[in-house]
Amino acid sequence: MYAKLLLLVNCLLFALLASAQIDQTLQKLDTYHAQHIKEKIYLHLDKNDYSAGETIWFKLYCTTAPFNYLSNMSKIANVELISPTNKIIKSIKIPITLGLSIGDFNLPDTLEEGSYRVRSFTRWMQNDSVANFYERVVPITNGRSDNIITRSELVKNGTENLFQINLKTIQGAPLINNSISYTLQPNNNKEKSGRLKSNDNGTIALELKDDFKGGTLSLQFLSLDKRRILKSFVIPDPNSQNSIQIFPESGELVSNILCKTGFKILSPAGLGKKAKITVVEENQTTIADFETNSLGMGSIPLVLQAGKKYVATALFEDGSSTSASLPPVQNSGYVLTVNSVLKDKIAAQLSATADLANGKDIYLVAQYNGLVLHAAKQKLNGTEILFNIPKKNLPSGVLQLSILTDQMVPIVERLVFNYNTTSTLLPVSIELNKSSFTTRDKVIADLSVKYDDSDTTRFAALSASVVNLSKVDSTTNRYYSSIVSELLLKSDLRGFIERPNYYFEDLTNIKLTELDNLMLIQGWRKLDWKNYISTSTTSFLPEKGLTIAGTIKKTARKAVVPNAKVTLIPTSNMLLSVDTLTDNNGRFSFDELLFADSVKFIVTGDGPKEKKRVDIVIDTPLTPPPNTSKDQPLLVNDINTTLLTQLKNSQQFLGELEAAGIIQKSIRLEEVQVNRIRTNKADKNSRNLNGSGNADQVISADELSGCATFAQCLNGRLNGVIFRNGIPYSTRSMNSPMQVVLDGMYIEPEQIDMINTADIASVEVLRSIGNTAIYGMYGGSGVIVITSKSGDAIASSYTPTGILTITPKGLYVPRTFFKPQYDATVQHKLTRDLRTTIAWEPNLIIPKDGKTHFEFFTSDEPGTYKLTVEGISMDGKIAHLEYLIEVKPQ
Repeated sequence: MYAKLLLLVNCLLFALLASAQIDQTLQKLDTYHAQHIKEKIYLHLDKNDYSAGETIWFKLYCTTAPFNYLSNMSKIANVELISPTNKIIKSIKIPITLGLSIGDFNLPDTLEEGSYRVRSFTRWMQNDSVANFYERVVPITNGRSDNIITRSELVKNGTENLFQINLKTIQGAPLINNSISYTLQPNNNKEKSGRLKSNDNGTIALELKDDFKGGTLSLQFLSLDKRRILKSFVIPDPNSQNSIQIFPESGELVSNILCKTGFKILSPAGLGKKAKITVVEENQTTIADFETNSLGMGSIPLVLQAGKKYVATALFEDGSSTSASLPPVQNSGYVLTVNSVLKDKIAAQLSATADLANGKDIYLVAQYNGLVLHAAKQKLNGTEILFNIPKKNLPSGVLQLSILTDQMVPIVERLVFNYNTTSTLLPVSIELNKSSFTTRDKVIADLSVKYDDSDTTRFAALSASVVNLSKVDSTTNRYYSSIVSELLLKSDLRGFIERPNYYFEDLTNIKLTELDNLMLIQGWRKLDWKNYISTSTTSFLPEKGLTIAGTIKKTARKAVVPNAKVTLIPTSNMLLSVDTLTDNNGRFSFDELLFADSVKFIVTGDGPKEKKRVDIVIDTPLTPPPNTSKDQPLLVNDINTTLLTQLKNSQQFLGELEAAGIIQKSIRLEEVQVNRIRTNKADKNSRNLNGSGNADQVISADELSGCATFAQCLNGRLNGVIFRNGIPYSTRSMNSPMQVVLDGMYIEPEQIDMINTADIASVEVLRSIGNTAIYGMYGGSGVIVITSKSGDAIASSYTPTGILTITPKGLYVPRTFFKPQYDATVQHKLTRDLRTTIAWEPNLIIPKDGKTHFEFFTSDEPGTYKLTVEGISMDGKIAHLEYLIEVKPQ
């Protein structure tokens, strides 16, 4: 009797202990989620591809996952434009209000053609992987300063691998016997430079050595009309071939247990490739055969045995094939089989080998980033147990299922995709003022959204764009994500997702089976449970405003000055100054500031004993490096050639804008400066990052004389540079001053007048994108490189202590989208209206009645126009609508 009672007590204690363990684990997950709320960003762009001289217009939506409520955490977002050579060439900060913002990028007419990337993130998002930043590949052509089209390809010549490029003008004339400078940057290897000469067909060929595994190639040459041309190319690994990737559902194959196994077929370009797949034993007995979808993905259930070897072979449409061995089959283990396509529930079956069926508790936890959505417990008395997870209260998107032992040790994991149409989508409808339209016709679009009883806050923010489909590349559209596929899918998977919109072509009937294959294949990853139960703290707090911070140090010393008074004074309004004191580490910070970009500040420091004899060191903002794109397969070459029709259309449209006085023509001036690039007047000790003399203009010491100040000597001598109060501005960017570099040191533009003219050896002016790109964000407004005769002018220049002038990056002020009004008298009337983006409406607010409208005029070109509406409600419902408008000739 006593023994039975003791056994009962022990069982109760064990049950209480197990219950306490799961409660503690769930509590840790809850704490983790509260401390690591995930923000997501989506940018609605007005169109997919652009040309130099045009503008990228965008609306930013910032939400919190997994329910996609508009975020009220971050108040500032960063948006960057990254070049084909992986440099940040434009970077702006935009204010976020209730998770919403707008902005634009004006593309210089000297911008190099290529596959660019638009990247966006908040400071809070920097706590997570850079792979979770919003990113989109944007092809940009250039027909303004670049009249060259290319066709590049990998060519095998016997045992040699060649990268071959054919160059010709837009009109088709080859560049014959042209001298071309190149820079080759192999992956993870040293840069190599040299010269090549094009043959009679305008073709050059670069030999790739046996150890070449891919990289980038940059070309620089003069066109037939003596324009300076820059081209960049991504070179793939010449030895790359079609490949098979194999993904067992639970991470491993287990003997005699049915295991759904995913297969992914990749081409050398990194895109999926359709194939027929056969799985055979080592004795060539066929186990299974099936066909992948058009994206090269598929799955099949397999029952395999330990000790045997299995091979999968993919047969392609051209008759070629490739093979790969399946992972070894384990004698002991677990398999989690999931069915997520059922209407009302997700079914999850855990199968185990007999040696693991110990009768102990097994837990299933369904969660998103630590937010527990469902938890269940069963005893593993046999080799199979079944869990059912109701879908009703689950959010739409990627969820994580984890199986834990009674000791809270995770053993298997599976990602699943859940989709609830009614709780996810915000129904949008549109009605136009007429059934048919002609050119230069007025269109009034009435938008309606259908709120339902579950919508607690009836408010939605939408954006709309209208483009002429005949003037954009419709083939690239399939590679981009909509607001639905971005927020529900792409933002939660760190790898490349080919054609994310493929799964959401019909939002009322999405491709659940193929989405489950995607989760099985590209959503598979090793267990990362430790991240959820760790007590790690976040490094970056949500940005509520702009920050100017730094350190006060004793003059010319490393010693810091505690309790120093620091004053921040905006030069635009001296009465708005603010004060603070440094802490024990000499640190100071002015937080939650709001000011426009290019605003200058004076910072003064006053130590308790040191008085003004202090140095002020301002922090440099930490900018995430432009990592390798996870959308690397979309970074293609020969954009001018691929989008030649769009390039020619853009040339005509921008020409009409110039004729109407809406934009300025600057190309001719740039051509004059390019002819002077190779002058030798630059001093040999120049710190120009492009190399001495590689500039748009060079002034030698002989040309600097008879001036009271150095700024006066330069004023009027520098092409395209205007001095205001002694501060240089490029005519290409009048919003902010040019960066001044003296003997390799970055100095404030107003310090030019402190330089002794007699000490200067040469001045180099960098204004074109080809020369300023190497300076990154510092070159955005142009650069003036000054070289002194002694090389130490920066040391001999007088620098006052206790005071510093700074121009921190402020908030970008968006521009207004040009919208012609043909029923009214306008100042700039287009003779020919050749617009590609017909309308851009980023600020559509849908109130409680669910109705709003906007209007626009069609252009002079008939055809099919596509109207795209996207947005989010305050309840986290997502809106996406595409509507076609037929425009006929008058």
